[in-house]
Amino acid sequence: MTVKHALLAILNATPTYGYELHGLVEASLGNHWVINTGQIYSTLSRSERDGLVVRQPASGVKGAERTAYGLTQDGKVELERWYGEPLSRDYRLRDAFYAKLMLSLFFGPSSPAEVLQVQRRELLSEMHELTRMRAEADPGSELPWLLLLESAIMHLEADLRWLDMCETRLDELRQVPLPRYVRRPRGRPPKSSQADETS
Repeated sequence: MTVKHALLAILNATPTYGYELHGLVEASLGNHWVINTGQIYSTLSRSERDGLVVRQPASGVKGAERTAYGLTQDGKVELERWYGEPLSRDYRLRDAFYAKLMLSLFFGPSSPAEVLQVQRRELLSEMHELTRMRAEADPGSELPWLLLLESAIMHLEADLRWLDMCETRLDELRQVPLPRYVRRPRGRPPKSSQADETS
């Protein structure tokens, strides 16, 4: 989620003051989404520059230095585009723990078994904490928060199963050959090679 799209979503419902936007983001997503007030105003400024939001005439006390923002038609189009676009999960292929595990396998000094053990302890500790938070949440008034906790717990369960799978295949992993540096030619190929490719 970007701050910009969170603000566009809220402004889609009604024109809103900057300080109210900050409170509505936290009320909607929970105070674990840390967004400072300065970030709200800098995002509003960029969004106004880009034609996504517009300042509304001040209402209430005359001379008050409060500015409400509303969504423009371009802002509505951008919001609809964002809602219609799936979020990529490509982070799974650049997983930091996977990198640590492979580096321990190939280069040490810690063994992959030790690295797996340390990670499992951490995940179990996180699981314990999230399970406690889920038990303390009120299903009647905190359903969105419960859904987020369930998502986090399910991801942890999947990570723990993956660690188990890696552990059962450690003997196979140890048979993987060490990576080798392969020198790649530098610079452009000789002109004769280029001529051969185009002929």
